[in-house]
Parts: sequence; structure tokens; C-alpha cells
Amino acid sequence: MKVDIALASACLSSSPSWFDSLAEAIENLDNDRCPLLLIAAIGSVVDVQMAMSLVYSGRSRPVHVCDTFSDEKAKRGLANYVKNTYVLNPFYAAYRRGLRGGVYRIRDLAPDAYFESEHRKSLAVTLSATEELGYVTNDWPQGMEEINVVVELPGRELAEISLMRPVRKGGFCDADLRALGDITPLIAAVYRRYWASARSRIAHQSTDSAIEDAFDRFGGDILSPREREVAQLILRGHSGISIGTHLGISTTTVKTHRKNLYAKLGIATHFELFSLFLKRL
Repeated sequence: MKVDIALASACLSSSPSWFDSLAEAIENLDNDRCPLLLIAAIGSVVDVQMAMSLVYSGRSRPVHVCDTFSDEKAKRGLANYVKNTYVLNPFYAAYRRGLRGGVYRIRDLAPDAYFESEHRKSLAVTLSATEELGYVTNDWPQGMEEINVVVELPGRELAEISLMRPVRKGGFCDADLRALGDITPLIAAVYRRYWASARSRIAHQSTDSAIEDAFDRFGGDILSPREREVAQLILRGHSGISIGTHLGISTTTVKTHRKNLYAKLGIATHFELFSLFLKRL
């Protein structure tokens, strides 16, 4: 989808009043200026340096709706994310678990062992101790704190409005989250109306579910159903304790399943598990 670059760059540099910005977004419900104008409206309430919006639909790759990224490197990072690294992101995992609308810090959506997950090493990402997720998609803007305004859409789709601000400037405080929470119902109402007309134009961008299919098929010809569940949770970044909680089994049982699935796959470490999965993509 083509985006008005001049509008995108202006959205976060200017701060018109909330009501004026929201009114302009409503006036543009039937064209693709609307989500950028919504971002401008948000920027009049909370200081935001960069933002983008995606829509998630089932097992398909996310649909790029808009962004305010001003340089080509950042846009390449966004393209890498939509292509495959979204599958590593805790937002996508939370969506698949039934994430509801609201405002969330991205780090609060991550499973307990997410920062130690090794599979991100081979999927166009770079490990970084300074990033809140422990890694950054290649070419993605670094040093940013991220929060998400989440909008539930019909058909179990979900819109993400990702807002970013440099960590060196203090990131986002609790007051920012409260302010966003206050305006989210209006943002959601406008976004849903926009998406009702925009979906048929842009949703065709992403119907490929190959990454998610790979998760479902992985080990299917060798592992038991429970062992596959354990393997998939390991790939998603969960610890033994977290896996036990999700599946309602003890950590001892989790270790037994992990030992057995490793033996069946002919591997001995988490890294080998991730490498084997990546070969199936």
C-alpha cells in the first residue's frame, strides 16, 4: 500500500489538538490517511517519536497498514518484521492466545524465558542487551521503548498501533499508559470503521501462513502430540516452569517430555532444536 510520506513524517512532528486530529481522522475514514491521522491524534496526547500499525489475521503474516518511519533502513527493518520475525515477537504470540484490546508495554507480553530464546539468532535479528526484548529485527530502529494500542476487529482480527520513544529520553511512564487508556475506546471505534472499508483494499497483502504452518507441522511425523506442544512452547521462548503452567503439568514432566523429544529428533540442546526448526522453513 502506498503511503503519503510527507503526511507520515508530519504526523509525529506536529501536535495539533486531540479533538482536531481525531476529527480529521474521522473525515478521512474512507481513505488511507485515516490511520496516520489517528497516530497524529495519539501524538497530541503522548509524546511519540515513531509509530506503525499492522493488522493480524489468524495464521497469516501481518498486514502493513501504515508507518511514520522516515529512513530506508527503518523501513527495511519493518519489512523484515512482516516477512518473518513477527513470529518471534511476543505481540504475535499474545494475539494467538486471545489478546484483548487495550494498551500494553511490549515487554509485559513476553514469556518468562523470551530473552534467552535462541531461535531469533537466525531469523534476521540481532541480539542486543540494550533492547527491552533482548534482540532487535535487523535494520529496526534501536534504543526504543515500545507500547501498543490494541484494537479488536471483527473476524478475530487484531490491529496493533505500535508507539516508540527513545529509552534515553525516559521511555513511557505509567501516566502515558493511563492517558492512552483514556482515549483508546475512541481510537478503536475510528479504526474499526476505517478497517471495514480498507480491508478489501489491503488485506490481500498477506495470506501466507508458512511460518505458522511450520510450527504446527514441526515434529509431527516423529513426536507425540504432547511432545509437539512442549517443542512449540520452547520455540516460542517459554521456560520449563512456564511450559508446565501452560499445559497443566509438573516441571519434572516437562523435563521428561523435553528429553524424549530431543532423543527422537536426534538433538541435545535448545540451539539444535531451533536450528532444526529453521531448516524446515
